[in-house]
Amino acid sequence: MRGLPAMADADGVQNESDPVGTLRRATLATLLLLVSTALGALLIFPSPRYPGNLLYLTELCARRQDIPVALGLAGLFVASGLLRAHPPAARAMAEASGRRVAILVAGLVLGAWAIRVLVLFDHDFTRDEQMASFDAAIYGAGHLFWRLPEAVRPLYAPLNDLFLFPVPDHSAWVSNYLPVNAAIRAMLGKVIPPALVSPLLTGMAGLLLWRVARRIWPDDRATQAVVLLCLAGSSQVVLTGTATFAMTTHLALNLLWLACFLRGTRAGHAGAMITGLLATGIHQPVFHPLFVLPFLDLLHRRRQWRLLAGYIAAYAAIGAFWLAWPHWITAAIASGPGPGALAGPTGLVDRLFALVAIAPNLDALWVMAGNLLRFCTWQHALLVPLALVGARKLAGTDDLARALAGGVVLTVAAMTILLPPQGHGWGYRYLHGLIGSCCLLAGYGWRWLAARGAAPVRAFQAATLVSLVVLLPLHALMVRGFIAPFAEARQAVARTDADFVVFESGRIPFDHNFVSNRPDLGNRPLVLAGDVITPDGLAALCPRHSLAFADASEFAELSRYYEDPPRIGPGPAQIALRRAATKAGCRIVPFGRAD
Repeated sequence: MRGLPAMADADGVQNESDPVGTLRRATLATLLLLVSTALGALLIFPSPRYPGNLLYLTELCARRQDIPVALGLAGLFVASGLLRAHPPAARAMAEASGRRVAILVAGLVLGAWAIRVLVLFDHDFTRDEQMASFDAAIYGAGHLFWRLPEAVRPLYAPLNDLFLFPVPDHSAWVSNYLPVNAAIRAMLGKVIPPALVSPLLTGMAGLLLWRVARRIWPDDRATQAVVLLCLAGSSQVVLTGTATFAMTTHLALNLLWLACFLRGTRAGHAGAMITGLLATGIHQPVFHPLFVLPFLDLLHRRRQWRLLAGYIAAYAAIGAFWLAWPHWITAAIASGPGPGALAGPTGLVDRLFALVAIAPNLDALWVMAGNLLRFCTWQHALLVPLALVGARKLAGTDDLARALAGGVVLTVAAMTILLPPQGHGWGYRYLHGLIGSCCLLAGYGWRWLAARGAAPVRAFQAATLVSLVVLLPLHALMVRGFIAPFAEARQAVARTDADFVVFESGRIPFDHNFVSNRPDLGNRPLVLAGDVITPDGLAALCPRHSLAFADASEFAELSRYYEDPPRIGPGPAQIALRRAATKAGCRIVPFGRAD
């Protein structure tokens, strides 16, 4: 099959006589979305369905970060004239020439890299990020997992076993995520600085988005420019592009899949299927298929039965491959116990059933409201109104626009059921792989308005300036506020002349993010979680090793940041660990400086 019609001209003038009213209604809908999601986020309260601090974190981010930005966006909509009833003044929109695109993409890559290194401490903050670097180190050394010496196995849990593959005898470790994101980082990390990998993937996403926009609107460089600026003006794209989160890889590979799919050739569809194999195995298998499913409906609507059958067969094989992956790892690790003797559920189906067991509830709706508020306020300031115009006016008549919008809707619905809390995220990261789709919908909206002389050029230029000069620095400072205490603690650990540092975990928010070690345990000192190790287990390390104790009271600023009462002195468990270490003859050194 040679080509899929892009349907770019399905937005003919037809019966529409009020494009300015359409834009105004889309802007009002955006304001209503911001208000309703803000109110929903403020209804979040502790729930036994979602233990820990995750619900509180969503409410905290909404209250302290996203609602103030939403108020600023409302002011921008009013000031830029989007709510007026008369057409905007005619003005030319800059076009996306190849040179300009190259400069913009280079700026995107270098900007994200600079923010990572100069502003965000070049630090893997969340456990998800730490696991990406953890697995990348394993794969970069040529292994699928890392064998642990028998003497170290009693420290498996204190070394932080969160998100690790549940090996019963603790003879090896690797994360329980699928491997593609970490494998890409391992390969690229051999030739470029690891901190540059995510920015480079972000730049790849930008180039691919431009290529897709060129294929859809080959003679409309202004629309191409709008699409690319919506991506570059997204704080979520830039700042998630500084992190090792898998979501930047999702964004890049989804756009690569779309670029291959739209070629419409046999080679293009083969490339899409190969990309689908990689994209499904990035870290969790659910995200990419949700992006692809509406495109299978597109093929169904166009009655391209053979091609549809080919994609269904390909994704059935892809699904079978990645469903088998945990069992292959189990078989490779197992030296004594068989594959059925695992410490916990390893299969992807097992994990899916565990998530579905939490039935949909009002808690999920409020949390998802907070997520959507965060998504909207971390994008280009005009992305949502333009995307709403594109989705409303074209999703019913243009198969491609319908498929793009469908992926967003399906992902929101699936995450509401499966995993409402995202934890820390620079924007709403579970929609990150669909930001390219949202930018293309904004392109549809822009083109539809431009065809009727109602493209808001001046408002878009102002919104782009605000997004890059105001929102991006503001969001970067917000991210720095989360990361700084943990990065400073890592630096304090590095200055400590000890074999082990025992963090008093369990008394301050998200304190297990402090406990991160290399898979080969080559870092010194090694970091242990104090709420997991027992006094007897710690005493077993002595007198051969030196210890330092990092008490929760040393991180009062972190507690205050999360609105938690600062701790005063070590707690009873930490005191018991100190006593056991002293009695066993451990050499105890001060935390944060060489002895």
